[in-house]
Amino acid sequence: GRPAASPPPPPACSAPPRPAPRRSTAAAMPEGKKVQTDTDEGSEMMRDAVAQASVGMGKHENEKDISKHIKCFYDNKYGPNWHCVVGKGFATHATFEAKTFMFFNMPPLNILIYKMG
Repeated sequence: GRPAASPPPPPACSAPPRPAPRRSTAAAMPEGKKVQTDTDEGSEMMRDAVAQASVGMGKHENEKDISKHIKCFYDNKYGPNWHCVVGKGFATHATFEAKTFMFFNMPPLNILIYKMG
């Protein structure tokens, strides 16, 4: 028989996502929420993480689409090879580039963003 064909590659990120609406520049974490990061918590990169998680959660219902939204934003703004995991319960062990790891909670979801590769 014929060898199984490889699955097609995932579609690339389309046009750069629009920036989050600027209703407020307070992209701070909600009180009492867990944040683990090797970036500066007040950095533009961390503010983008919180803002884009909020935008993604507003636009999309499923975790896969929220994750893709965040990944595409980071690939377009900060260069390629970002990874994003979104879910209610997961564990991870990942290698990442310095100053690119962000893990935080936006109920009901946990969001992990990092760059590698």
